[in-house]
Order: sequence, then C-alpha cells, then structure tokens
Amino acid sequence: MNEGRKEQDPTLVCTCSDLYINDIEDAVADGEEDYTEIMQYHCTFPRCGKCQDHVELIVKQGEG
Repeated sequence: MNEGRKEQDPTLVCTCSDLYINDIEDAVADGEEDYTEIMQYHCTFPRCGKCQDHVELIVKQGEG
C-alpha cells in the first residue's frame, strides 16, 4: 500500500490494484460482498491486504 498516494486521493481504496470507492460500490451494487470476490470483479486479486478493512467498510455502508 502506498500510503502517500492514498493520502493524496481520499477516494483511492487500493493502491496495489488502483481501485477507488466507486469501483468497490459498483461491485457491491452488482451483488458482490466478499473482499476477494470484489477484487476478482475488477480482474485483480488481493496483494498486500491493507485495503481489506476499507473495502469491508464500504460493503457495510452499502448494506445500510
């Protein structure tokens, strides 16, 4: 995870895979809820895993 890059753009969730909040929300809107499946939805896979908590928070907010 590139913390500096993430700090520059608060909508950036995963610097390893260049996934933004809207990317995660799109996957959730299509029914994805699992971290790994959300990554696969965007043709990538978990790398360092530091974004998992942020992804899961977005999923939880989408349920509300």
